Amino acid sequence: MSLSERSHLDWKAEALWQDLTPLLPGISIEVLARTASTNTALLERVRSQAQQGTESRYGRRAHDMQPCLLVAEHQTHGRGRQGRAWLSSPGASLTFSLGLPLELTDWGGLSLAIGCAIAEALEPSSKLAAGQRPRLELKWPNDLWLDGRKLGGILIETVPAGEQRMVIIGVGLNIQALAGEPDTQPGATFNTGFASLSEFDATLDGPTVLARIAPAMARCLRDFPQGGFAAWTEAYARRDLTLGQPVSAGALEGIARGVAADGSLQVDTARGLQSVSAGEVSLRLSPPPAAPATGR
Repeated sequence: MSLSERSHLDWKAEALWQDLTPLLPGISIEVLARTASTNTALLERVRSQAQQGTESRYGRRAHDMQPCLLVAEHQTHGRGRQGRAWLSSPGASLTFSLGLPLELTDWGGLSLAIGCAIAEALEPSSKLAAGQRPRLELKWPNDLWLDGRKLGGILIETVPAGEQRMVIIGVGLNIQALAGEPDTQPGATFNTGFASLSEFDATLDGPTVLARIAPAMARCLRDFPQGGFAAWTEAYARRDLTLGQPVSAGALEGIARGVAADGSLQVDTARGLQSVSAGEVSLRLSPPPAAPATGR
């Protein structure tokens, strides 16, 4: 475990390390007060493995491919999917990356399963009343939403490391309300700004949220190579934000009909049911049709 001297939050790293070690043996936990991007930091570490025997700037040997949880209290250049910037501010956001060697024959649906694991850790389905819709929902392929507004996102990147492949899973969640302009992304149905976990539970802070979701993510990663996303389809369907909704995916328009066992989005179009892969396009909720004009 390694904590930056400038960290001002109590991350309870020892307790978290004890929870994670049985799930991901050899894991280390590192906390930085500030970095550009936790994903970039871990990717650079892996890519520097050729410098055998040198020390990485993040406290571990450059060739060390053991699991690592890297937390940043402030990310200055956080990245989302397709290179989009992810805004964060000290204390208002939880930003971290989990890196580990992972061998998969099919990577499809991994971000969806991770999203399910995070949502279930914060809002267990077992505690919902019969027929009650969860407040935490998932927008294909990598967003978490709360009460109809974006709460956070997941960015998964992989990099070869000798004979292994390392996966870096970056997570960004809003803990407190972000200052600034509301989300005016074209095509957004809910144009009322970003959500924060403080609206869900005012007692939550970054360390508390991390302690809940990191073990859930580790269990997901431990089991995913055996069952793939197929084991998560039912859990995802319960939280599928776009299920039954009109959507657009690039030039494709239609009604979202859920997600297949390979993680592809199913869209019912005028030409029939079409499958959309996560790496192809961005998914947008289509705006509702305008009300017809009425005369006086």
